[in-house]
Amino acid sequence: MNGHDLDTLLNRALLDILSDRIVAVLNRRARSALVLFSETDLGLEAAISSLSALSVSGWNLEIHTSAAASALVNERSLASLGGAALVGALARPQNSPLPTDGLLARHAVVIVPAMSVSLAARAALGLADDDISRLLSGALERGMRVVAARDGCCPACRERATRGLTPSPAYRALMASHLTALESYGVEFAWASRLHQKVEDGRSNPSPIATSLHPVQMTGQVLGLSAVKALSGDELRLASDVLVTPLAAEELKVRQIRLIRT
Repeated sequence: MNGHDLDTLLNRALLDILSDRIVAVLNRRARSALVLFSETDLGLEAAISSLSALSVSGWNLEIHTSAAASALVNERSLASLGGAALVGALARPQNSPLPTDGLLARHAVVIVPAMSVSLAARAALGLADDDISRLLSGALERGMRVVAARDGCCPACRERATRGLTPSPAYRALMASHLTALESYGVEFAWASRLHQKVEDGRSNPSPIATSLHPVQMTGQVLGLSAVKALSGDELRLASDVLVTPLAAEELKVRQIRLIRT
């Protein structure tokens, strides 16, 4: 074996390691969520219970609150409402505005477990005048998945009636119009008690990759060598936006697996 052959083998090994690491990072990001609390306590206990369920199931959560919501969601309130496991996910308040691009880039999903009427109105109108509304608007602008609890901003919430929050028909129509607008933007709504199920249900969508014999579950947009080695068929259907690493492409060619872009 000469020096050129050795360099080739080393380069192949490095590419293999890098591609697998890229896939691993994308997989971790797929179970990572930015959690935004606004100033409402409607459905708060149920929302915290849902977040705790996500944390237990392996989700990485990063929690940010608006200035007004910090009195409702803090270490003490989380512990008292059964969300002790979430205390470590609570971000520390910052003096300067939160870095929107950096925060959103770290996560695959944005969860709004307590959406107030005011936040719903600002988001529906495209207004971003504080950290939480900027992050929510930024997620919508980027086409990110956004899942929100409707308890705090829905006129049909039973807890509202229990508390005597019974607005006029015109105001109820206004609240409903905000929800309709947000749904048209792609926001997925659920009651706070079912928020964790809504988040998890989104991950059960069909994978962009499947062979003619066995489906391959892939989260992310990179097909690496390890995923190709797990294939058992002679045909691979792949979404057009999925990147195939060089070693994965070579493995497909060697095993004569036909690649079909969809």
